[in-house]
Amino acid sequence: MSDKKIIKIGFNPDFAPFSYAIDGKPNGILVDRVRSIFEKPNIPFEFIPVELTKLTESLLAGHVDILLAMAKTEQRMKDFSFSKPIIITGGGWFSLTKTPPLLDGEVPKSVVTPSFGPLVAQIEALFPDINLKTTENYDTALRTVLNGEAHAAALNWHVGRMMCDEKYPSLFRDPKAPFNNIPLSMVTSIKDPYSIIERLIPYISDDWAFDPQHYKERIL
Repeated sequence: MSDKKIIKIGFNPDFAPFSYAIDGKPNGILVDRVRSIFEKPNIPFEFIPVELTKLTESLLAGHVDILLAMAKTEQRMKDFSFSKPIIITGGGWFSLTKTPPLLDGEVPKSVVTPSFGPLVAQIEALFPDINLKTTENYDTALRTVLNGEAHAAALNWHVGRMMCDEKYPSLFRDPKAPFNNIPLSMVTSIKDPYSIIERLIPYISDDWAFDPQHYKERIL
C-alpha cells in the first residue's frame, strides 16, 4: 500500500459529544482521538460525514475506508474488523422527570430505542420482559416518550444526556449510570485491504476506555 493513500474516515456528524460537525468541520471526543491515532504514524486521512443509517453501507461500498466508531456485535463481526476499543460507553433509560424515578435495579415496562444500533439486541437479551419498540433515530425515540407511547427511551448514555440537555432541558431524568457497557471501536471491512487496523493498533491507548460514569468530569 502506498503511504500516500489518503484514508477516508466515515463519521456520523450528528452524534455529539462523540462526533459532530461545526461549520462543516468534524469535532467531538472520538474525532479528536482518532485524529491523534492517525497522526502518530503519519497516515494521511480525511473525515467524511455519513448519515448514521448509511455508515455500514458506505464502508462496504468503498466510499469510506474505515468508520470512526461502532459497537461490536456477533452479526457485525461477520462483515467487519474491529480495532481495540477507543471508548467504553453504555445505554441509559431516559424517562420523563414528571414520572416516578426508577428504583435501583428496576427497569421500565415499555421502552423505545432506535432500530439501528446494538441496544435492540442487548435489551432483548438482558431484559426479555420489557415491551420494546423501535424507531428511526434518537429524537423520534425521545418524542415517543414525550407523547406517552413508552415509559423510557433507551439511548446511548453519553449522546442521550447531551441531546436531552440541548433539546429537552428539564423534561427527561438524567440517568446517573449506564445499564450496560458498550465498547466502541474503529471499524473496517472484514478484508481491510489497506491493513488500517493492523497499522493503528500500537497507537490506540488502553486508558481511553474509561468508566463512562465519569465522562463529564474527565473531558468536559
